[in-house]
This record gives sequence, C-alpha cells and structure tokens, in this order.
Amino acid sequence: MKIPRIAVAAPAVVAVLAGGAYTVDAVSASRVEAEISARIAPEMPGAAPPSVMTGGPFTRWSEPGTLSSVSIRAERVARPGVAPVAVEAEATDLVATDLADTGLADTGLSAQSVVVSVQMIGDSLAQALDMRDVLIEAADDHSLAGGTEHRARVTGTVLESGERVSAIVDLVVDPSGAHLVPVAAATGPGGVPDQDPELALRATALTFAPDLLPLGVPVESLTIKGGTLTASGTGGPGTPPLDGLLRDDH
Repeated sequence: MKIPRIAVAAPAVVAVLAGGAYTVDAVSASRVEAEISARIAPEMPGAAPPSVMTGGPFTRWSEPGTLSSVSIRAERVARPGVAPVAVEAEATDLVATDLADTGLADTGLSAQSVVVSVQMIGDSLAQALDMRDVLIEAADDHSLAGGTEHRARVTGTVLESGERVSAIVDLVVDPSGAHLVPVAAATGPGGVPDQDPELALRATALTFAPDLLPLGVPVESLTIKGGTLTASGTGGPGTPPLDGLLRDDH
C-alpha cells in the first residue's frame, strides 16, 4: 500500500517550519540575553560581561514584555569587605517592557522574585580575615562529602604573626547578620596539629557586611559546598531593579 505523497510531505513541512521557528527564537533569545548582559554589566575595568540565559524555546515569555525566567552569573564582582566574588541570580517574571522590540525598558529590569547568591572562595575571605593562603573546606564529616553543609573548616596564615591556623566554624545567619562562628581548633586531618587554639578561634571569627548581597536582599542562608562558601537571599516584587545587580558598593 502506497502512502500518498502529500501525506508524507505535510509532516516534513511542519518539521521545517518548527525548525525555522526554533532558529528565529534562538536568535531572538541571544539578542535579548546580550542586551540584558550589557545593561547589568559591572563598571569594574577588565570585568567580563555577565552570562545571561533566558527560559527555553517557546516558553521564554510568560506574557508580552515579561521573561518567565532569567539566570545571571558574573565573575569578579566587588562586594563590601571581601575580595571580588562571583554573583548569581535566578529571576522569575522579569519585566522588560520594550526588550523584544526596541531595547530595554527605561524603568529598569524588575522581577517578581529573585534569588541572589554571592559565592566566595578562600581568596575572597583573605582580606576580611587578615590572612593569606586561605582555604575553605567542608567540615570533617565524610558522610556529607560533596554535599551542602552549614559547618566548614577555615585554614589560613595570620598576616600579623605569620602563624598558620585552622578552625571548624559554624555558618550562622541570625537577625544581626551572617557569621563564621568558630567552634573548635582543627587539629585532625586537614587541620594544623601544632597551633595556638585560642588564636585559631579568634582569627577565624567573621561577621559579613550587612550589604554583602546586591540589591538590598538580606542574607538568608550561608552554606559551604566543596571549597565555595555561598551566601544567598531572596527578594520579592519590592527588590530594586536588576540593572543594579552587580553595582560596586565600595
């Protein structure tokens, strides 16, 4: 039994049209992402443009002028009290009224909700701790290796005395802010066996600046995974426009 040629051709035409629509959508998405990246780019000399990704094909716009989801990541962003960090944001229902047509909205890129995180490695904390060669690692609970924890081991060389110290610290967020709270000198694997325990506890205590996160979003959680300490917070409709996400508050 022969299948009519027109019956074979119809699905092929649909496939071609769908492929063309996907290509147009991808090109449009790239332009939108580039424009958002340019709008929020930090003014720090030599800083790479932020990486921006919008939602998947055909679900990118939840309504005219509103992007359903936008993911942003930028490296070497200046934040108060620490060396340059990485900043990530996950925004939902980002309003950019004129973005699809003539450019970005004059009123800024506001979102219904946004989760912002500041990611810090040892080098990021060295300045705040008055140390050098700082390492941040998950605490010695091997059952949680590779996972997210609220306890870390901080090791570094105190600038004033040149002594190497290491301590286990709790990662605490309370009404007064986000803190590294030392609980014990680390003398086991990965620690420093021959050290001054009192100095280790004093040297690794740290309270982060209240405006560590951009956009006025308060820190809600402080966690460690691998060698990265992450401070995160969530902002609602009252969050300032996203085009101030990577501003330099120094």
